[in-house]
Amino acid sequence: MSAPSYYQAAAAEPCRSSYSPEMEDAPVPRNPPPKPKRSNVPTAPPDYPDDTYSEQDYNMSPMRRGRHHLNRQTGSPPLTPNYTVPRQVKVPIIDAEPETTIGAAVKMKGELSFERLLRIEGEFEGKLNSKGSLVIGTRGALYGNVDNMKEVYITGGRVVGNINVEKLILRDKAQVFGNISAKTVKIEPECIIVGRINVNPQAPDRINEKGEIVKDEPPPDTTPSS
Repeated sequence: MSAPSYYQAAAAEPCRSSYSPEMEDAPVPRNPPPKPKRSNVPTAPPDYPDDTYSEQDYNMSPMRRGRHHLNRQTGSPPLTPNYTVPRQVKVPIIDAEPETTIGAAVKMKGELSFERLLRIEGEFEGKLNSKGSLVIGTRGALYGNVDNMKEVYITGGRVVGNINVEKLILRDKAQVFGNISAKTVKIEPECIIVGRINVNPQAPDRINEKGEIVKDEPPPDTTPSS
């Protein structure tokens, strides 16, 4: 008699079940749901067209995309660079660069016109035509009137004539031989003034004792009658 085969032996054995009552309460393991795939291309906001975003544009760093594209993503207004304008400091006329200078060894006589600033270190005799400013240095001397100028700064020099300006500054033993009419006058000690001083808000226009502006009378007509 031959030996029983594998299938015959398996059939002869009783069927054993692995079921037990405890298995009913055991939790059934479940696999977690797969994670959703993240899209590399974001959805365009409703305020902008769809073609403003691309995969290459999304993967690019914000610095390379530029300020304009970054503002589109954040919805903020375009960045405007702030420029700081330096404040202009007013330089006193004593330290300003003059437009015209009469040197210490120069003596002039006649009529002189300038626009901004004249500095006299020598001597000038005659008429000045300007609405600018005037500086007279330590050894400077002016023989003539000063009319309708903005500011006159006399530092150690002298003026022989009337002065009608907006602002007058005398320092370092400055000398004035004539009448003065100005809105503002600053006089340091040891300065000399031989004449009248009229400080009024209408300067350089002259006013009388009643506060009225005195107009210059026209010169008399010397043309001989025919």
